[in-house]
Amino acid sequence: MKKELSDFFNKQSTKAKTKIRAMAAKKAEENCIRYGRKIEDLTMDEWKKIVAEEEEELIQKAWKFGGIGAVAFGFMPWW
Repeated sequence: MKKELSDFFNKQSTKAKTKIRAMAAKKAEENCIRYGRKIEDLTMDEWKKIVAEEEEELIQKAWKFGGIGAVAFGFMPWW
């Protein structure tokens, strides 16, 4: 699954990658605040790892909810 996610992410345009990375950075920053850590206290490697984990979570959610939406839309009666 991780390889599929990385392949999907690598095939995206730079605009999409930038948007996903910005969302992941914002979510990582919110999580640091929530757990009482300051971003300034983290090393660059730690910060990159946290943002990368958030990117993976965002892409997994996109796949999950995109698939659910496609299935739900396919079973909707056309009125």
